Amino acid sequence: MEENLEKEKDHSIVIAALIFLLLAAVFGVIISRQINLGKFTLPFYLIVIGMFFFATAMESETRAGEWLATIGWTFNMLGFVLFYQRLTENLQSLIYMWPLVFPAGIGLGQICYGAVKAKKEPIERGKVLVQIGFGLFILIFVVFKLFFQ
Repeated sequence: MEENLEKEKDHSIVIAALIFLLLAAVFGVIISRQINLGKFTLPFYLIVIGMFFFATAMESETRAGEWLATIGWTFNMLGFVLFYQRLTENLQSLIYMWPLVFPAGIGLGQICYGAVKAKKEPIERGKVLVQIGFGLFILIFVVFKLFFQ
């Protein structure tokens, strides 16, 4: 696995271009069809901002790229959590879903950055953060449902 990861080519510019094209297509469809997102506007824009940061991170060759990827995935996870809340009208879930945004979102950003840039260190750091985030999520979820419901 380690040998394959270091021998892989860096396809980050292709990934970034695909993300930018996808964002442009989505916005083109929304504008041309005059789609009203209603209560999903904020989660949609948070996910778009996150993908923009992530695509920008793919173009960076410095350490700042990893930071941009983590910021991008933090926005993405916040958008996904708000999308879930708006879809199910379960506003109390924000109490136990924060670990999915901060430790897990940062970890997913590092894993994705490391996978696209073919770097092992960000993937290893990201795995630990994702495990911590999901572990805290499950712990807080169980405590919240047992004692406060």
